[in-house]
Amino acid sequence: MNEEQLAAFYAGNARRWETAKREFAEREHGWHFALAPEAGRWADSFAAAEAAATGYAQDPSAWATRLVEQADAAGVILKPEPGRIRSAYAHRDSRTETETAIGFGFSPDSSEVLVVHAGQAVPHNLIAPAVGSDGAAALAVLRAVVDAFATVTAFA
Repeated sequence: MNEEQLAAFYAGNARRWETAKREFAEREHGWHFALAPEAGRWADSFAAAEAAATGYAQDPSAWATRLVEQADAAGVILKPEPGRIRSAYAHRDSRTETETAIGFGFSPDSSEVLVVHAGQAVPHNLIAPAVGSDGAAALAVLRAVVDAFATVTAFA
């Protein structure tokens, strides 16, 4: 990448970041996330379908991502505005580089670049016991994801 391309890259990043901050500040509704009343039933059906479809030496992040994306698509996670929840970041052990937690983000449909990051990542030691378990365990992970959105930050 030459200097001109690099300068354009950084300028584009700066524009996206300023747009994300503006889009975040414009929303006055607050960032409230919750689970729908039918979340427990949905988690039971998710766990049953997962048990029938897969073996269980699964990566906790991949399993949690699937859980959250399917719950979001089913309307089980109540969001402050229309949009999509997906995996957005990870925490890693500083020595081994092994992933230790997964963080989620919310992309509002009406935004240009804004992704609202959950203020906390969900640790693998909370997710791992739920992989291949029952609906109550899946529901506990969904609760942890929703709780992680108690504080949020803007990201582009």
